[in-house]
Amino acid sequence: MDGKSAIKWNPFAPNYFNDPYAIYAQCRTSNPIQQDSFGNVILFKYRDIAPILDSEDFEVSSLSTYFASKESYIFKNNSQCPFLAKATNKWLMYLNGESHRKLRIALGKVLFSYDFDQLIQESVQETIFYFKHHKKLDLVDFSKHFIYQILSQFIGLKDFTSLDKVVEFSNLAARSQDLFVSKQMYLKMNECFIEGVGLFAESNFKAKLKKELKGLEYEEEDYYSILAVTLMAFFETSKDNLSYSIYLLLSSPKLIKFVLEADNKAIKLLTEESIRFVSPLQFTVRINKKVVIIQGRQYKPGTRFILGIASANRDEEIFEAPDEIIFDRKVNPHLAFGAGSHLCLGALIARKEMEIGLKPIVEFLQKFEVDTLEPLQWANQIFMRTLQSAMIKLK
Repeated sequence: MDGKSAIKWNPFAPNYFNDPYAIYAQCRTSNPIQQDSFGNVILFKYRDIAPILDSEDFEVSSLSTYFASKESYIFKNNSQCPFLAKATNKWLMYLNGESHRKLRIALGKVLFSYDFDQLIQESVQETIFYFKHHKKLDLVDFSKHFIYQILSQFIGLKDFTSLDKVVEFSNLAARSQDLFVSKQMYLKMNECFIEGVGLFAESNFKAKLKKELKGLEYEEEDYYSILAVTLMAFFETSKDNLSYSIYLLLSSPKLIKFVLEADNKAIKLLTEESIRFVSPLQFTVRINKKVVIIQGRQYKPGTRFILGIASANRDEEIFEAPDEIIFDRKVNPHLAFGAGSHLCLGALIARKEMEIGLKPIVEFLQKFEVDTLEPLQWANQIFMRTLQSAMIKLK
């Protein structure tokens, strides 16, 4: 936050969405603590971010409360039902205290009652079979199909639900957390949340969740909110991580060879390194409950900190050659899944998707090569870095 520094984080700079890491690196070096015009404090260095994620002196902000405060503006002179606040009311990553702890325990019990090893193995084979005759394909579509197969089996999506509908719902749910969202986009999200009630069946997942939360004051809208964020968190981050990871692997004969010859231990190391390098969740937010001092600067309670997770995961002070994939990196304390009480509940599942799926996927896709005539297409999203298209073709 050095007033003399010319380096300021600007997500609307030319080429930012294609490669935000150049700006992150400049910020870490020249201006690692910044404050925007809204009073948000933006942090870029690992040493500043990691302790906050792990500290009980910080809490998450309430997305539902934020939407409720904006509803009069968003829905002014509009007949749409203001459903945004209700639909996000029980999103686990935006809850604090006992409500967060109890829901996390219940949701964890439900999630890990499923045999994800088998679900992932079956989904890999189904996806390979679906794409086996393609001469050209989009790795984003490949990853969407794979994750959708897993998701539809455990969360319980109605038979009429299409992959396209899940993709739209998941992406809009993810974008609802972004910075600088337009009023028109909020209206589109609201409409999608209302329609999305029809996505979820009276599934075994929902029944298990109701059983675990029995005795607590949860209404149907609360269960919908939980199912909505489970779908988004499971689908969006997994799809983003897998699609770009596979693209990077197929771009390197050395990495392809490594995967094909790797044992389980080696695949685990590569999985962790890939998750660090890709970091689909680029930023997260924390608010301090008491006065804190960071690098000699004092911040009053209620300060909103935007934590650059992706920047921290490329910090030269922590990671050797951070802008390279080192497939056997032994020490890898990345923050891609967060830390502390809000450590990503689905981290184990996300790891399993790659640990189980990576080798058979690469075995199938090694006959393809990156289509250099069709460059990567990235979405204009700040908090979640989303790959829109990554084309490959038969060699």
